[in-house]
Amino acid sequence: MSVDDLDLDILRWMYPGGVWSPWGTDPRITVAEIASHVGLNRTAVWARLCKWRKVGFWDGFETQVNCRIFGAGVLMVSFQVADSAQGWELLDRTGAIEGVMWASLHFGDSLVARNVEYVLVTMVADTRANHLRRMRALRRLSPTGVVDGPLAFEPPPCSRTLSRLDWRILSAMVARPNSSAAQLAADVGVSLKTLDHHRSLLIDGRVAFSTPRLDWSKMSCLAVNLYCKSSEDGQGAARALECRLPHSIPVSLDGFNGPDQEIKSRKVFTFMVPAHSPHAIPTLVRDLSRLPGVTLVLPELWGPRRGFPAWATARIAEHLATTVAVARAGEGAVSGHKVGVPSASVRDERVEPASS
Repeated sequence: MSVDDLDLDILRWMYPGGVWSPWGTDPRITVAEIASHVGLNRTAVWARLCKWRKVGFWDGFETQVNCRIFGAGVLMVSFQVADSAQGWELLDRTGAIEGVMWASLHFGDSLVARNVEYVLVTMVADTRANHLRRMRALRRLSPTGVVDGPLAFEPPPCSRTLSRLDWRILSAMVARPNSSAAQLAADVGVSLKTLDHHRSLLIDGRVAFSTPRLDWSKMSCLAVNLYCKSSEDGQGAARALECRLPHSIPVSLDGFNGPDQEIKSRKVFTFMVPAHSPHAIPTLVRDLSRLPGVTLVLPELWGPRRGFPAWATARIAEHLATTVAVARAGEGAVSGHKVGVPSASVRDERVEPASS
């Protein structure tokens, strides 16, 4: 699918503030709100979203749960594949590994290799025993037997204490991410007003994230990483890029800690830009390399992404079962699980990012 300015504008404003984020979109954003940002009517935006579905670029949403509510963290690992066909096959197989949250296929340049195709895996960081088991499973899955990483991926902080109703609503959001608020309210057995109130608390409290299911291989876009001498140079380069490509999409790297600490020091800026043909990519990279303060430009094509909610679904079910058991035992109502305090299943032997 050849990308145009409208595609990029709609995709950009699906995310709060017009910035792509690994923590997803706000499910409360309406088509009418997106239309107001892109300067078109609701019908035109809706027609384009329908086109996305038809070509396979967009397939609805999925709800991701912040692992911090279970006292766990997040790690990222990757392994190389021979080609896209092998990557597609292994992408779904990673979901069978307990604790894997999502996986995506990428092709492009990194700091250590050029023109590599790899699967990027995001998984839970709970106990060391679980971590070692997942790494063994991923090495068996990797065509080379090698898995790079792990790198720490820090979820945003959240401080909400969940009530039993919160857990029930969160369970419904994960199980039926594309249901309307009215449908979720009916499933949970509460009024629409109550559902909206609690869902907003979960979203604003950074407990749950709504992530669009996108297959970037269906959209001719390119992710470009601008490595700069300083954060000031990076901001200047980012402004120059946005002037040159006003319909590009800025990408938030919050939470990702690169091995060279460049990202953490805000010296790397990433954008999604149109890539109408492979032949145009070298010219684009050369032009961006000439921006003041830019020392390196690494282009990367993104492919399909798969979310796997099984781990979070099981943890939510455990909390709901516990609250029911306590209530039946006559010990009174349970106020909820305090966010950030590890549950019994993850309290021992927390894995460190450098472990493998």
